[in-house]
Amino acid sequence: LFHKSDVLYNYNAARANAAKSGAALLVCEGDMDVIALCGAGFRTAVAPLGTALTDQQLQLIWRQSDEPVLCFDGDKAGLAAAYRAVDRALPLLKPGKSLRFAFLPDGQDPDDVVRRGGPGAFAALLERPEGLADVLWARETAARPADTPERRAALRAGLRTIIRGIADKDVRSAYGADVAARLQAMFAPPP
Repeated sequence: LFHKSDVLYNYNAARANAAKSGAALLVCEGDMDVIALCGAGFRTAVAPLGTALTDQQLQLIWRQSDEPVLCFDGDKAGLAAAYRAVDRALPLLKPGKSLRFAFLPDGQDPDDVVRRGGPGAFAALLERPEGLADVLWARETAARPADTPERRAALRAGLRTIIRGIADKDVRSAYGADVAARLQAMFAPPP
């Protein structure tokens, strides 16, 4: 039986192209994004079939790419999809398996970027993807002001709770160390 939460649009072709080129899979929001990217020469693009990225789809992606690049539209919905992917991926992380994010300009989807700036404009976005830890940090620090001791404690507690959800103990430990260093740098008194 067909379960759309278990498959990705263009996965077989993207997997073959990724194996040949060594390029990471590009995960977009929809099938039209994949069609536009493939037409522009980005042949490792895949997309969920009308659903948010699922655990099963993440496992499928990680079979081919250790660090696929999620490329969602540059709008509130795209950012929300990226944040959902962060939450979905964190408990599943394993050593060497993560996500990277290429955020598009506000209001643009991959087809817009390719049509306006050509394949080179899209390739430039892929040159500087943000890591999962960076996206998590940006989300949490933007959502939780840290201007008082109580708010700093709330930020620290919230991050600790999120990190506890990572199943793999080595990855959990690495995230704990990363967040501790970021918090120390953020809260360090000025020289």
